Amino acid sequence: MVNTIISWLFLAAIAQAVFLSIALFNPRQPEMRTANRLLSALLLVFSAIIGHAWLGLNHLYRVYPHSALAIVTLGLAVGPLLYLYLRAMLSDQPLGGRALLHFLPFAVATLAMLPFYLRPADEKLAWMRQLRGWPWYLALGAVVKLVILFFYLRASYRLVRRVPADSELVTDLRRLMRLWLASAVLSALAVAMAAFDIDQPLSVEAVDGGALMLFVFATAYTAMRLPLGYRPRALPPAPPPKPRYADKPLSAADRDAFLARLTACMAQDQPYRNGELKLEDLAERVAMTPHELSQLINQHCGTNFADYLNRHRVEALKLALQDPQQAATSILDLAMIAGFNSKSAMNRAFKKYTDMTPGEFREQAKTTA
Repeated sequence: MVNTIISWLFLAAIAQAVFLSIALFNPRQPEMRTANRLLSALLLVFSAIIGHAWLGLNHLYRVYPHSALAIVTLGLAVGPLLYLYLRAMLSDQPLGGRALLHFLPFAVATLAMLPFYLRPADEKLAWMRQLRGWPWYLALGAVVKLVILFFYLRASYRLVRRVPADSELVTDLRRLMRLWLASAVLSALAVAMAAFDIDQPLSVEAVDGGALMLFVFATAYTAMRLPLGYRPRALPPAPPPKPRYADKPLSAADRDAFLARLTACMAQDQPYRNGELKLEDLAERVAMTPHELSQLINQHCGTNFADYLNRHRVEALKLALQDPQQAATSILDLAMIAGFNSKSAMNRAFKKYTDMTPGEFREQAKTTA
């Protein structure tokens, strides 16, 4: 009877995870696209693991031999997905290609398991029949997965703690972090139960799947209370790196030529309207090296690359807010056109350069028109 109830709860959690992942995969929120898709991927990973636990709970592994070890490497993706989701949600800085390095253990483990995954069903069935308890390599892999998971949980908790709790979503994220930690502890308990063959009223699959089910339902509850696509006040930006070119200053002739080229590009092509513009991309457009462009902006403009772009975006947004023909367009839409990736980044930059919010600036423009 208990297993039947748990089995139905697992199916409900799978359905909830799939439904929520589809809802989060929403291209209409460009500033939250990366965060939403990371959380969507995390929920799909959990639905796969819960589905595997459901097969074990109903003694169906041998009916579906290809389920053998099918999700054994997915646990290595859980920590990185959770951490990168929170980073993408709480920071205005793009993740960049280096974020893929977080998935290196998952990729290596999956490649190592590939020969087993490609075996025919009868060989996998024979392997399951001769199995007596956990092999040492599975036990070792489970311990490694838990160590990596707790490492990422700690990093995620510290990330959330850095954001002031001045929004209801941040408060809910901190509450979720405690529930996710409880889920990880339950997963560790399931590993210990399986490794030491402990007698218990619930099966390993029930405990492990229940831990992930807790995560899914807690996330769904938060999504019903507040939209997960809303971004709270972002993390403080990282300090700019120290310049490494002090010993190789630009010549006066190079500086003047580069500055004229950069000024013309920003005025005519307006590359700052691309919210994902990187230093390397702009340097290529103006036929400079990233080293030269960074030096030019720092030494001549007296600012860093991010502030240089934001200054142009603020000026573009000011012109749009003063335009009567765009009076019906929302401030956020105009900010996205100007190149801002989020509402928080827009408000922070606009107030820095104008000492007022975009809404106040628009109202002031109406009264002086």
